[in-house]
Amino acid sequence: MTMSSGKEASVNDQIPFSGLVVTATPIGNLGDLTPRAEAALRSADMIACEDTRHTGKLLARLGIKTKMIPYHDHSGTHVLKGIISALKEGRVIVLVSDAGTPLISDPGYELVAACRKEGIPVTSLPGASALITALSASGLPTDRFYFGGFLPQSGKKKREQLEAMMTIPGSHVFYESPKRLATTLEIMAGLYPDRDCVIARELTKLHEAFYHGNVASLLEEYRGTELKGELVLMLAPMALDQDYDDDQVIAALKDALASGHSHKDAVVHVTAISGRAKKDVYRIALTLKDTDSTTPSI
Repeated sequence: MTMSSGKEASVNDQIPFSGLVVTATPIGNLGDLTPRAEAALRSADMIACEDTRHTGKLLARLGIKTKMIPYHDHSGTHVLKGIISALKEGRVIVLVSDAGTPLISDPGYELVAACRKEGIPVTSLPGASALITALSASGLPTDRFYFGGFLPQSGKKKREQLEAMMTIPGSHVFYESPKRLATTLEIMAGLYPDRDCVIARELTKLHEAFYHGNVASLLEEYRGTELKGELVLMLAPMALDQDYDDDQVIAALKDALASGHSHKDAVVHVTAISGRAKKDVYRIALTLKDTDSTTPSI
C-alpha cells in the first residue's frame, strides 16, 4: 500500500511502514523507545493516541510534529470509522497508548479487529511492556503465567474473579491502582495468605522498586500505606493439594464458612483448592447443611 504523503520510514532492512502500525512507547525511561518506533512516529501521517497531551509531551521531547488524533475507550464509532477510512486511502497511522504496548489493558482491540476485517495491513513494533518488565525481574516462575489485567473495582466481583482464577496454572500478573492495593491484598489474604507475592512499582523510573513477601505479610506492611505510582501485582503459582479426602473437604468447608463465605461461595472456594469435582464438594456441603437447619440453601 502506498502512502499518500509520499513519506517512507525505514530501518534495518529498509521495509517501509504501511497501514496501521501498533507501536510500543516507553513506560518511564525514554531510552526504551526503539529506533523503529521513533521512525514510525516521525514518518506516520497521523498518530492515534489515548491522550494527545500525554503523547504530545513524548513527541515534543523527540522534536516530532506528526499530527495526533485522540483514540481511546470512550471514542465514538465515528472516530473508528474515520481512522479506517483514512487507512483505506493509503494513510499510515501509528497507534500508541499512554505508555507501553497498546492493547495490553489499553485501547485498540476494536481498531485492529476492524483493520483485519477490511484487509488493512497491521504491523506491531515491539517494545516496553509493564507486564513483561515486571515478571522478568520478579523472581517468580515465568515458564507459564496468566495475565489478569485490572481486577474489578467491586470487592465482591474482585473476590469472585480471584477465586475463579485460583486453579489456573502458572504465575498470575495484574495491574492495580495504589488506592485499591490494600483492598486487593486483603481479599487475596482471605484466599491464600501464604502465597508468594511480588509488587513492582514505578518500573524503569528513578524510584523503581520490587516488594517481596507472602500475601499476608505484604498486606500487613502496606495496609495503611499508599504506594505511589504505577503498580504490577504478581503471585507465585498456586500450590494446590490435589484430591482432598472427604474429611479434608469438610474441614475446608467449615473454615470457609467460618471466614464468612456463604455455602455457595464455600463450595466454589473448596472446589478450587481441593482438586475434587464440584459435584462431590456440593454433596458433602449438603451433609453439613443438613446438620444445621438454619443454614440457607446452597
